Amino acid sequence: MLKNYFKTAVRNLLRHKSNAVINVAGLTVGFAAFLLIFLVVQYEESFDGFHIKKDRIYRVVRIGRNPVNRGYRTGVPVPVTSVIRAELPEVANAAAITKSGDVQIIVTAKDGSVLKGFKETSGVFFAEPQFFQLFDFKLVDGDIKTAISEPNTVLLTKATASKYFGGWKGIVGKMFKMDGVFVKVTGVLDNPPPNTDFPIKAVLSYTTLYNQNTLSNWSGINDGNYCFVELASGHTLRQLTKSLSDFTNRHIKPINPDYNLSPQPLNELHYDERYGNYTGRTFSKDLILALSLIGLFLLIVACVNFINLTVAQAVNRSREVGVRKVLGGSRVQLIFQFLGETGITSLLAMFISLIIVVITIPAINNLLEIHLTATTLYSPRLMVFLSGSLVLVSFLSGFYPALVLSGFKPVTVLKGAASSDQKRGVLFRRGLVVFQFVIAQGLIIGTLVVASQMDYFRTADMGFRKDAVIYARFPNDRLGGTKIDYLHNELLNVPGIEKLSFSMFLPSSNDGGSFTDLNKEGHKGITPDVIVNIKMAEPDFFDVYKLPIVAGRVYFASDTIHEYVVNETVIRKLGIRDPKDAIGMPVTVGGQTFPIVGVMKDFHTNSLRDPIDPVVMTTNKNGYRIASIKIDLRKTKSITAAMERIWKRDFPEFTLEYNFVDQTIANYYKQENQLSKLYTIFSGIAIFISCLGLYGLISFMALQRRKEIGIRKVLGAPVKDIVILLSREFTMLVIVAFLIAAPLAWYFMHQWLQGYTYHIMIGLWFFAATIFSSIIIAWLTVGYTAIKAALANPVNSLRTE
Repeated sequence: MLKNYFKTAVRNLLRHKSNAVINVAGLTVGFAAFLLIFLVVQYEESFDGFHIKKDRIYRVVRIGRNPVNRGYRTGVPVPVTSVIRAELPEVANAAAITKSGDVQIIVTAKDGSVLKGFKETSGVFFAEPQFFQLFDFKLVDGDIKTAISEPNTVLLTKATASKYFGGWKGIVGKMFKMDGVFVKVTGVLDNPPPNTDFPIKAVLSYTTLYNQNTLSNWSGINDGNYCFVELASGHTLRQLTKSLSDFTNRHIKPINPDYNLSPQPLNELHYDERYGNYTGRTFSKDLILALSLIGLFLLIVACVNFINLTVAQAVNRSREVGVRKVLGGSRVQLIFQFLGETGITSLLAMFISLIIVVITIPAINNLLEIHLTATTLYSPRLMVFLSGSLVLVSFLSGFYPALVLSGFKPVTVLKGAASSDQKRGVLFRRGLVVFQFVIAQGLIIGTLVVASQMDYFRTADMGFRKDAVIYARFPNDRLGGTKIDYLHNELLNVPGIEKLSFSMFLPSSNDGGSFTDLNKEGHKGITPDVIVNIKMAEPDFFDVYKLPIVAGRVYFASDTIHEYVVNETVIRKLGIRDPKDAIGMPVTVGGQTFPIVGVMKDFHTNSLRDPIDPVVMTTNKNGYRIASIKIDLRKTKSITAAMERIWKRDFPEFTLEYNFVDQTIANYYKQENQLSKLYTIFSGIAIFISCLGLYGLISFMALQRRKEIGIRKVLGAPVKDIVILLSREFTMLVIVAFLIAAPLAWYFMHQWLQGYTYHIMIGLWFFAATIFSSIIIAWLTVGYTAIKAALANPVNSLRTE
């Protein structure tokens, strides 16, 4: 019996090739999209899951005490980790780790000559030895217990060691320069897996970065200085939270009462965008849920498409059903036969989709900057998932058509009147088409909103000039400091360089910046008047970036701090209405009291997700490490070539890297741009499958109404009227779907936009463009079949009467 079912299924697929191809195509696209989303979600959920103690590790974070405007930050004062380790019984172990960026690496020969030079923009960390007791980053050479216990010692990963020394074996004991200081290699780490939020290339000892004075400084905070703790057995998270709160009150509140320390589980590091992580890339749980739902909906849409196409072709198989029933076939047997055919079609579609997934994995990796591999497809978990999906899709796609086909009455269908039985369930099939277009139109609206928000990010006024400005870093050590004036003159002599300024930071950066307290004269309270983002730069900085002064003047050039310029947000927070009233006011910033000489217009110090920070600007020559250069874009090539020569001559051990400010700001929204492209792809898939569903329904309706169409033609109805008659119903289905999709899409996209302080408004054009494009696509889809039905010879459809 099974052999007969299989033969019949194959023969029917081969007999109705066009129908089979469309069915397989719809299911293949749905399967492929669903599988790719599953792989992406599985990858994102696997981050740092390889650590044995992962369920007991927590990051200590700062949460603002102000319930109205609560701040969420990552870094803690340097002494926190060691004191927690000593004082809290709820903590079995604690470890500090700090990131470092833009590190210059020099590999030298025995005579001191330079062999190789590298610039590490990320992946360099300073950590306590306890870090490797908490986390499972394995050493392949060296002793983990003592490897980074002394100053100026470093662990390299195998990949980094091979890059520096040509191989990783036998390098323990070798020396190289890191930012001008010799460090000793004391061990080699195995390369970390790609699914970790610790993108380690090199780990130096914590004491290399922090001296004894810093280790006792409770007021200074670097947001990149993380503290991780291991919850002791027998204790609960609630106890740890209470203990950290008491710890904050004892040690930190007398100095800074604005925040409280709190534990954050390690398994939330990758998802909590409030805090971020060392990769600068989070993947929120809401996003995972959204992608999972999109994948599920796309697969369901593919199943709906299969149902409509199969039922539309039912009339072609009605006589077969009648004959089988006359010969003794039961309805259950027929149901199993049709489910078997669906299973074969689904299996074929899944096989093709696996090939498509393997081919598209590199493109997905490139788009999302992730590391999926084809070997993932062979994992037991995925095999179980695929098997379950195949069974589910076969059942969802095949059960309703099997009921319809097996329910034909032999007497009726053998007379050639199967269409009367097919009238039942038309409403259900129309509902399926509406469901398809609800998904498709919802994705279209979402894609338009995301794309418009990305366009807003690209074109929004940041409050400063970002076009035609490049920036480059130079050594901020003693050598670099002595050459600032000379470098300034050399760069200004380069043709095409119009303006130049040195500074500690860019106007806008995604690294959190440097924050300190600001107090008015006569301040008596414990809480600072304002916590400000302090930026140090030459006076020309205001001209390079076109930062408008609304009151007073720019501070005078100076090697040290003598005057302050503040932004409008600082003035408002100090309760001053007129910026002119702030001119000459002495304020204490970070313990240094000097007058405010100017008030500048507000500008965005980070991405448009966040509100504008209170900003104080001043001078400090020793802190400058960035050259901001306004250039003539027509001479970019010659300018950068001249900069290469200057850096090579004046800083031979420092690799020049330059970037355009506008490109750096655009990178703030890299993930949103990636998701925008992903949503566009999914929208296209949903539309494609929905159009197949429309094709199935128009085919069914044309068959069902062929005699009506024949009578209308005999009575003189023109072709255009018949085409309109057939198209009108599908237009209404698309409109009904839009009426459902529009409010749902508006709600979810409105919620998404609330995550940005500055965002677009969801205008009517999003919805108008969606319904217009959907109707056009629907007309194009049904047009061929409708015209074909309208042009058919009425004799052929009426001769059975």
